[in-house]
Amino acid sequence: MKKLISGRIYLTILLLLSFAACKKLAEDKQADLQHPEAVTVQMMLENGNNPDEQSIRDFEASGQSADNARNNQQHFLYTESNTTGSNEIIAYKMLNNGSLNKKWVTNSGGAGTGSPLGSQGAIALSDDNEWLFAVNAASNSVSSFKINANGRAELAHTISSMGNTPVSLTIHDNLLYVLNRGSDNVHGIRLGNNGSMTHINNSTMPLSGSGVDAPQVSFTPNGNWLLVTEKATNKISSFKVNNNGSLQAGIFTNSTGATPFGFEFARNEYMIVSNAVGGAAGAGSATSYINQNHGVPLAVNGAVPNLQAAPCWVATAAYGRFAYITNTASNNISSYYVAPDGAIYLVQSEAATSGMGPLDIVVASNNYHVYTLNMGSNSITGFKRKPLGGLEHIETANGLPAGATGLAAF
Repeated sequence: MKKLISGRIYLTILLLLSFAACKKLAEDKQADLQHPEAVTVQMMLENGNNPDEQSIRDFEASGQSADNARNNQQHFLYTESNTTGSNEIIAYKMLNNGSLNKKWVTNSGGAGTGSPLGSQGAIALSDDNEWLFAVNAASNSVSSFKINANGRAELAHTISSMGNTPVSLTIHDNLLYVLNRGSDNVHGIRLGNNGSMTHINNSTMPLSGSGVDAPQVSFTPNGNWLLVTEKATNKISSFKVNNNGSLQAGIFTNSTGATPFGFEFARNEYMIVSNAVGGAAGAGSATSYINQNHGVPLAVNGAVPNLQAAPCWVATAAYGRFAYITNTASNNISSYYVAPDGAIYLVQSEAATSGMGPLDIVVASNNYHVYTLNMGSNSITGFKRKPLGGLEHIETANGLPAGATGLAAF
């Protein structure tokens, strides 16, 4: 009798294991269906409903952005000189053909380091494009600037970053957070009228350790979380934002892909991160994450190679269907398609060549022009978006200071 019972138990266990294996195979098969191995034209066109594709046709049909046609607005691009002694904000007027006309230079109220910061988000615009904010990396401070109708940035206020070597900042509503790479922390600032800034109590939080070499901080699109990439530790730090603007203790998650660097959000939800992989030739990749309510970013379809060296900075098209990544050691730009479920697919390993050592990249508000800041050639290169993730060179504006860093445009 005992042998009979034991046999039945053994058979039951086998059946359960078999069921579990079949279920796992089914799940894997479903995952394969959800994430095909290669992108197709049909996928990217989204049955004719891809708004990032449509915006290209609209711009080329009208010869100017809908925003210009409706409001006759002027559009501007900004960078900072990051020079030692006196950091400056440099403003360019963006012409309808995408070329840049240098217009204004404004003292930032602090000092730069004299060499590129190796970060994304050194300058940022408010949502209404009325205010510009910039780090002064050698002065350990942040400055605010009023944007006038002619595009000039006028210094309004400067405040301590409450740490050493601020390199990146991010804005959501009336909150600004700054990343201090030298002291491995983030700090919160509340934005007031007339560009005023005040420190937020209990907002200074440490990253996962010391010497993490963090390149970027950013709010999630809904403002509920603050995220930081850490190159040296291969981690992504997540901080829950409290109602009063302060932060809860950090959650530290291993990244999917080595040397996570810059990131931007696509489809208002997915965090697209470049993986520099230590700058190794041909080893670069990018990863798409969904940020869970518990603060742990979950990779959607792994680290997707782009076969280039040192992918570092990321920009996404207005509707989040395409991501563009500068490859600093390859002197070019890769393009990825972002599917509705957040999975990313390499479209063009080399969508365009850039200037030497491309750093920051930005997609203009017309969703047509794209610009890269190139540290090796001290220049800004302009491109126009082409269908299916393509880019076409327009012109290059030369003569930037050697340490110039950060790009912002409207």
